Amino acid sequence: MSIDACAELVKAGDPDRYLSVMAAPVEARERLLVLYAFNLEVARAPWASNEEMIAEMRLQWWLDTINEIYNGKVRHHEVVGPLAEVIAKCSLPQTLFVELIEARRFDIYREGHSGMPAFNTYINATSGNLMRLAAMCLGTKDLACIADFGYGVGVANLWRALPALYAAGRHPVPVDCALDRNAVGGGEVPDNLSDALRAISSNAISKVQSARKLRTQVPAPALPALLAGWQVMVPLTLVKAQPQNSLRQPLETSEFQKKLALLWRSSTGRW
Repeated sequence: MSIDACAELVKAGDPDRYLSVMAAPVEARERLLVLYAFNLEVARAPWASNEEMIAEMRLQWWLDTINEIYNGKVRHHEVVGPLAEVIAKCSLPQTLFVELIEARRFDIYREGHSGMPAFNTYINATSGNLMRLAAMCLGTKDLACIADFGYGVGVANLWRALPALYAAGRHPVPVDCALDRNAVGGGEVPDNLSDALRAISSNAISKVQSARKLRTQVPAPALPALLAGWQVMVPLTLVKAQPQNSLRQPLETSEFQKKLALLWRSSTGRW
């Protein structure tokens, strides 16, 4: 099993995380690439087919695979082999992987979250757990500030994906009252969605700011795990300021500005 396969997967399917890995020290790259390749495979599974049952089977395959790894069995797969090695070397907790996979079942269906607690659980289990695992694989203990930063990164990444999600008929943001799905599919933001976007963005910004105040708790070797969130504040601040434009305006800076910001954060350690 080759790390090269994981690197190619992440480079093609998750280019921003790939850039963050390439800005990290060489010794951190292999473990991060393996985790990000796993995450990419799981995130893609709900979209593998329009048939809900097939998508469920894809996620179940990953759930079974993770459970088997912890029982000493490793399937022949370009990501599974390296992942099993990282799990063993770093003593990564099984529950974080299981929660991440189970949370992705939401992406299969068109029903929305039942409310903010369900939304928060989804973000924490997907983006939050991934960042926690990434930091752990680089040798740090599980810290609340890492989970909070992962929450903010998850919301920011979701905001970038909103136009495509609504166009696909998904309902990723909990709102008060019924949402006009035809309107959001066409790029409009009704008042109830605008209110929800502003409130969630404000909460995510608070979590990021609180996490950054505690950055000295994070050991230097684990800092590359948090580089994946180097753009976190761009979509959060844009959506908070103008939620009504969030489905029409780009929620990121230019490629040059992105790479310059990544270079600064990687060189200073100020994630």
